[in-house]
Amino acid sequence: MNRKLLLALLTFALLFTTSAFAQQTTIWLVRHAEKQTSEAMMSSDPELSETGKLRAIDLANVLKRYPINAIYSTNYKRTLATAAPLAAEVKVSPVIYDAKDLAGIASKTLQYNKGKQVLIVGHSNTLIPVIKALKAELPFNELTDDDYDMLFKVVVDDNGNAKLTIAHYGKPHHTTEVPPAFKGTF
Repeated sequence: MNRKLLLALLTFALLFTTSAFAQQTTIWLVRHAEKQTSEAMMSSDPELSETGKLRAIDLANVLKRYPINAIYSTNYKRTLATAAPLAAEVKVSPVIYDAKDLAGIASKTLQYNKGKQVLIVGHSNTLIPVIKALKAELPFNELTDDDYDMLFKVVVDDNGNAKLTIAHYGKPHHTTEVPPAFKGTF
């Protein structure tokens, strides 16, 4: 076999093998579902409302099609209850993360879940910082208290490049509009 042909075949095989092992990590992020707001039920750690419980089921119905390997949640009733239907569906127990260490949850998620799909359940004031820590470009800098139906998908490649896609799920309940370049369907 001539050397040029052998070199070309080896180069092709190396490129094919390298791309076959390239992995993408998919991080799904969602704000907890609607919480109870009546005065009798208000506390620093409220339960989900009936609407919120339905939204949590909607979330599970969307994400059960994906191989979710890990679920991360803050240690609040509303975030854990949002994750619960999916956790039961995929048989994964949520791991509690510290809402004060948002860069830490982003780096740990990438470190321990390379090539996998995970869900992070957070709050209106924690999701954007986590997405920024994952180095994804964002179309806005905050969520409002009325943004309950956004599902964020960040895909991170082996080089650390991140792409954000946003879709709505369940009953519409948002005020922040998603620019077309970031809209997706899941």
